[in-house]
Amino acid sequence: MNPARTTGRTTGEGAPQVPAQASVQLMGVLNLTPDSFSDGGMYNCPEQAAEFVHEMYAAAADIIDVGGQSSRPGAEPLTAKAELARVLPTIKRLRAELPDLHLSIDTYHAPVAAAAVAAGVRTINDISGFRDSDMIAVARNSGADCVLMHMAGEPRTMQDDPFYIDVVQEVGDYLLEGARRLEAAGIAAEKIILDPGFGFGKTKEHNLELFLHTDTLAQRIHHAGYRLLVGVSRKSFIGSVFGIKDPLQRDEASAQMAAALASSGSDILRVHNIAATTGALSALTNQQSTTAYVALGSNLGAAMSNVATALQGMDRLPLTRIEAIADPVLSEPAYVRDQQPFINTVCRLQTRLQPLALFAYLQAIEVDMGREKLRPNGPRIIDLDLLTYGECRLDLPLLVLPHPRMAERAFVVEPLRQITDDFSKTSSTTSRGSLSIAEAREGAVIARLPFAALESELAKKQERS
Repeated sequence: MNPARTTGRTTGEGAPQVPAQASVQLMGVLNLTPDSFSDGGMYNCPEQAAEFVHEMYAAAADIIDVGGQSSRPGAEPLTAKAELARVLPTIKRLRAELPDLHLSIDTYHAPVAAAAVAAGVRTINDISGFRDSDMIAVARNSGADCVLMHMAGEPRTMQDDPFYIDVVQEVGDYLLEGARRLEAAGIAAEKIILDPGFGFGKTKEHNLELFLHTDTLAQRIHHAGYRLLVGVSRKSFIGSVFGIKDPLQRDEASAQMAAALASSGSDILRVHNIAATTGALSALTNQQSTTAYVALGSNLGAAMSNVATALQGMDRLPLTRIEAIADPVLSEPAYVRDQQPFINTVCRLQTRLQPLALFAYLQAIEVDMGREKLRPNGPRIIDLDLLTYGECRLDLPLLVLPHPRMAERAFVVEPLRQITDDFSKTSSTTSRGSLSIAEAREGAVIARLPFAALESELAKKQERS
């Protein structure tokens, strides 16, 4: 975003471009476990497992990752013998039925990996990060690709109060140290794939930080000569972001977020629903950019600077550009009166991100800026509300589009009216018809502030960056 061009509340820089995504590979998940968090017990029968793999293969899966041991939080470990009994018959059957299929084994037991590669598996996916010298020897001797994942602790303990000072930096350091360890053991760099381990020893906030900064992580990993694999599919943090309790109902959010991560530099997407993900990737590549409106507010610390930081963060999102920013306003607090006035504005985006991915990124920016949601409508460093996304209508527990309360908020309605070229068209997506400042009863505007004040903060941040 060029602050000098926001005068008059428009950047005028055109639509965001789409990077080439032909190189992105899809890894389909096959859980041969009775207790997987997402689909435990669905594919215990070899016939059902094979049928499911054929469906994924037909839907353009590049790799199938076969796992016989649950890695959900609190999961009890399984012996190598029991794990082999679960996975080896299915691996042999798939190798016979689909000889060209690239198979991966999801295990941290070296004997399981050895038997799997002997049966035709080409990738070892080790959630323990290849900390076992025997596992490294299996990988080196077989020539298999190696997926080295970050996990704090082990499945039984990984969610016991995980702590990081800088999760993106620390995860990246761990992965690169592990990759160098594999290279030192004789495994070629092109065989090494690194996985930040979304959901493994990380809170919702840690996962959102990783989601927001995957582009930075991808740059580090690619610069060192390795590939990046990400797996957000059906993870609990997605359920928390959108309020979706059933993992099987998280596929659309998972697909949209995975597609966004592909645009951030990820090389392999590990997913449960191949068809949904290919659809999301296709939509991201082929659809025209969509107009979205976002409301911003802050009343803690340097509020104007906070709003500028959030605008800068949004403008850095993949496939997204801020097109217009309204003059900031000083407003009374809405709903909860015992707090300081707010600085508010509304911006218009042009984006190719799909709505669930965009919403997740907005939540991630809030986390990145240190927002703590201690009470509803209370003080906050930053508040980002997705108001509309084209003509899209959504009704999820934590995301409703159009935003159901924007018409009652003066600090939204007044700035929105400044930057909406066709206000009647935008307002027609609400159930209340025309948005009227007179009818907006909450968050009364105390004063309209000069755009130059916000522009100055944006310019300072651009100089620092």
